[in-house]
Amino acid sequence: MKLKEQYGDDLGVLMLESQAATPQKMESFALGKQWLGVGGIWTTEHPFEFEGGGLPHTVVLGINGEVLFDGRPTSAIEQIVADQIKLAKKGPKDLSPSCAKAWVDFEKGSYAAAVNALEAVADGPEKEPASKLAAKLAARAKAKVARLDWLIENAEFDQADKLAPLLTKGLAGNAALEPKVKELVEKLGSKEMAGEREAAKALDRVEKKIAKDGFDAAALKQLTGVSEKFAQTRAGKRAAHLVQVVGG
Repeated sequence: MKLKEQYGDDLGVLMLESQAATPQKMESFALGKQWLGVGGIWTTEHPFEFEGGGLPHTVVLGINGEVLFDGRPTSAIEQIVADQIKLAKKGPKDLSPSCAKAWVDFEKGSYAAAVNALEAVADGPEKEPASKLAAKLAARAKAKVARLDWLIENAEFDQADKLAPLLTKGLAGNAALEPKVKELVEKLGSKEMAGEREAAKALDRVEKKIAKDGFDAAALKQLTGVSEKFAQTRAGKRAAHLVQVVGG
């Protein structure tokens, strides 16, 4: 999880529970390890088969889905991840000039401009790869809007407040996505969200304490307080769930 904290949304982390633990035990374990709130995903479903049966075990996938590491975790993983994140910013080496520029523009936040440039490529050898990349980047832009929606619905306001202006700027002029972004930005700043924001801040303070100092009786008491004070909010319900997870 250290690399997830370091790279944030640039790195996806999937934690696989493979010893028949219940979801509640999984979450309790993660809470005890101070892993909650970092942004990883937990599952009991095997996404693919991997070599060996020992634990812990790590599989690293490159930006194109290629398996780059498969085995017990070592320090080599850090360099592999760093190289792949750099590559993701620049794009694959075999991109045509127009595709390479659009890729870099997209990574810099010019989402609409990158897609528009690719769609405007004239007939010729670059037309087909440009059209394919335009579709992929458009799907990624749509996913970013969906993420903003999810962040708001789940009271993750710190992340939503950072993402909203990036999408407002990057998708300006995009007929398909700009209206949805405006709708979400208005929702994010509405008076109706005031109570949700207050509750989210209270829960965030507790989660940061747990991440720093670990889970103890004081943290349980604080979680209980948040769940009771903000019972009708998303953050309050999340706090109540965590209290239940640890058996409070």
